[in-house]
Amino acid sequence: MNILPDLPKKNKKKEADFGLKFRQWLTTVRLLSCTFELKDSRGKDYINFAEIAEDQVAHALRTESDKGNLIRIEKGTIGAPDYVYLRNAPAYIVIHYPRSFEIITIGNLLHEKNTHKKKSLTSARARDISVMSVKLF
Repeated sequence: MNILPDLPKKNKKKEADFGLKFRQWLTTVRLLSCTFELKDSRGKDYINFAEIAEDQVAHALRTESDKGNLIRIEKGTIGAPDYVYLRNAPAYIVIHYPRSFEIITIGNLLHEKNTHKKKSLTSARARDISVMSVKLF
């Protein structure tokens, strides 16, 4: 059983609240080393592609590359390492919608953004391109 570090009792952002749920779910599944960028639709059934920052995309692409991605761990879990290096590892964008969260590879997300004229991603379309969909009740 994994023990997660304590987090602040009050989270002002919905993304932080979703992060707590996501962490609990993550302890129940077996995944290889990877990165997750969490996004929250703030109660809407869509999220604008513009909410995924270019530097977040760049980190994800470096994580999946041969060059790799060195990440400095600034604060958080007591006893955590100072750095994490990920190379040729999956990178996911996790989008929290009102009824589910969708785990989407960075490649699938960028393909969707670049090949469709819409400026947002609906939950239905996210479910179609996700590698994993988790229903929330």
